[in-house]
Amino acid sequence: MPNENSTAEGSRSMNADGSPLDVGKSQDSRVQHGKKEGLPGAYAPGSPESQPLLNGDRARASHRSIGQNAAEGNLVEEVESLQGRMYKTRQRYHIFVQDSKIVLNTLIGINLVWLVTTFIVDFFFNIGLLHFSNRLTSFNDLCLIFISIVANTLNLWSNKVGLYSRLDQGLNIVLCLMTLFNLFLTLIISYTRRRIGFIGAFTYLWASLTFFAGAVLDWYLYYYFKEFNASSEDYDETPTSEGNSRHTIKEWVSIGVRNSVKCLIFVFYVFFTLNTLLFTIDVGSLTRGVKDVTTEASASYDAFHWVDKEHTYQLHITCYGDLFAKEKDAQPIVLFDHGSLDTAFLSATWIQELYHLNRVDRYCTYERPGYGLSDSAPAPVSIAMVADALTYALVEDAKIKGPFSVVGYDIGGLYAQVFTAKNLDKVESMLLVESWHEDILLKNYLQRLLPPDKDNKDPDDVSNLPVEIKRHNGFKLWWQGIWSTLGIKLQTSWLLAHHGSKERLFGRDLQYQGKFIRSKFLESVTSSLLSYKDVLNGKEKLRDIKLSVASSNQLIKKSPQWGNWQRDLTKLSAKTQEWKILNGGHEVYKYGSARKELQDVLLRLLGDKDRY
Repeated sequence: MPNENSTAEGSRSMNADGSPLDVGKSQDSRVQHGKKEGLPGAYAPGSPESQPLLNGDRARASHRSIGQNAAEGNLVEEVESLQGRMYKTRQRYHIFVQDSKIVLNTLIGINLVWLVTTFIVDFFFNIGLLHFSNRLTSFNDLCLIFISIVANTLNLWSNKVGLYSRLDQGLNIVLCLMTLFNLFLTLIISYTRRRIGFIGAFTYLWASLTFFAGAVLDWYLYYYFKEFNASSEDYDETPTSEGNSRHTIKEWVSIGVRNSVKCLIFVFYVFFTLNTLLFTIDVGSLTRGVKDVTTEASASYDAFHWVDKEHTYQLHITCYGDLFAKEKDAQPIVLFDHGSLDTAFLSATWIQELYHLNRVDRYCTYERPGYGLSDSAPAPVSIAMVADALTYALVEDAKIKGPFSVVGYDIGGLYAQVFTAKNLDKVESMLLVESWHEDILLKNYLQRLLPPDKDNKDPDDVSNLPVEIKRHNGFKLWWQGIWSTLGIKLQTSWLLAHHGSKERLFGRDLQYQGKFIRSKFLESVTSSLLSYKDVLNGKEKLRDIKLSVASSNQLIKKSPQWGNWQRDLTKLSAKTQEWKILNGGHEVYKYGSARKELQDVLLRLLGDKDRY
């Protein structure tokens, strides 16, 4: 009797018309459809020999099979080998996750300590790292360190294969390059390169390293993502969570939040970079003719001068005329101290006019720390500290010995008083123009430390300051300082108002510079008490100084208290020459008649008899 199996095999080798069946072609066809129907354990549709397993193409072995054939053994070996590879991949992945958590937590801890230290050093108390400190101190360093903390926190939070995102990886690379580009812009100009210091440059490098680390972590996550997906495709079971390319709702939310924050950081960096670029252009155009003078200066010059032997920071000093004239009847050098929201570029134009008219022979102006091209001073800073710095810069570094006739406008009047008290042998006379009274330094001091409250302004209170005398709230200044890193106001100054570089560094747009806002924060919050004491200590020394006072009639009409303060200023010296009431507002240099009257007061103080 013929063998049943051979008969069945023969029947399967014939087509319906009796022609031989191409076995190889038939098997290839079955393999191409992804179903190895000829192999034991594979499910063939309609076959009674095997039953399909749920959710798969493989089938349970036939109940008529005895033992295990070679094909099934190979399949078991492949599965075991695949499981071994997946185990090793998972093991490496978990080690990577643990190591990266340790590194990221360490970086976050370092950033937090650095942030607190920078905040204290830049705004309250200097620890003495002068040779490494940033002489362009503003709010940039704080923002970069804070962004580094945010970026590292996002990296720690999303350090999972299931949260990998190509967008996040691309943003990390772009942000790293943008940070390095900002550092490049800072270093290509001699002025900023000499002042940024090691700490300032390292802050940029640290921020770029943060984004670079994020990109490296994303690369590793992408590597494990591919490994798990490849293993899931080979191993025909339900894919593991690591290798599943589909995300849960929770994962989508996490990815969306992280990418949204990174996009906001990218937008910040766009404005930050534009602000750095604009500052580089402005500084580059205005410092070409400014020299670092350390020996005896020429007669008329524009230079930076050190404020002490330790070379802590430099002041920008500009002088006109023959500063070293030896004639006995030569006019004293007019030394101008600018106001609270301006520099000599705006408020000393009336003196410049007298110089061009040959009525003033020589005069000097300077910018206080944080203003214009002068460096940022270490915290804390007070009026006496600035007066000592100016004395060293003029007398020791620039070799300008005087004598001086000091003119102080607005808050510059307080600086003029302290400078005069410290240099009685070098100062012949003093003119106070719309000068502050020392009581303004402490007026509403506690309110300036608290969040602003508009309800406490009583219009009937005659002691209220005029709006022209601006005392800034610490919280407002801090908020303005953070926004200054974006430079939006400065960008609109040239895009819309078509202002030039001098307006942004010396003029109307100076108030939007981060370096300037920091100096106002120090003046308002940390320096008022020190400066108040400085002014009081110098008052007794001014009794024999020749003094003139010029005040605005408009401000006296607005505030009786302002009139009382101006009257007190006339009593500083027993040799007060005159108290002139000018016909104009607080910015007297803008009013024609007030400007002319003020020029006459100065000429009379200098001893120009032709003006009587």
